[in-house]
Amino acid sequence: MKIVVLGIDHKYQACDPGLKALVTRAVQDYEVTLMAEENRLMSNTVARDVAAAAGTRWLQIDMSIEERIKAGIQQKLEQRLSDDAPIHFDSDGEAYMEPRYAPREDGIREHHWLDRIEDAAEAGTALIVCGFVHLNPFSEKVEKRGHSVIAKLVYPDCVRQLKIELF
Repeated sequence: MKIVVLGIDHKYQACDPGLKALVTRAVQDYEVTLMAEENRLMSNTVARDVAAAAGTRWLQIDMSIEERIKAGIQQKLEQRLSDDAPIHFDSDGEAYMEPRYAPREDGIREHHWLDRIEDAAEAGTALIVCGFVHLNPFSEKVEKRGHSVIAKLVYPDCVRQLKIELF
């Protein structure tokens, strides 16, 4: 299977014209036949809308809270956004936290995503939309399972500058 991984800042996932343009272009350029998305909390997203307009199959891939609890990872994932996380400010004065990645817990989620994608995949290319902290670790897991990552995309481009903290 060929895979395009799009790492995003989740705050743009529900509505953003730039993200819509990027996803639309990716669907066309890579001849995407399946769009899979980490969007547990959102029912309507830019990627889902683009998939519907293009007649492309869309799949929600994230674990439910019940699945996270059963896997023993929910508590750690909830702590990711805890009060002890340092707050920073960007050039516009907007507050943000450095993104946190929990290798064991997020790794379990990423394997779950791949299982769902493999179960749903047909011939062609899958576009995976996920938080940008997953871009590289998820891509490594994709390739270890024998699939091909043909592109890694990021939106917005400024997320490349953020330092990912292991948690």
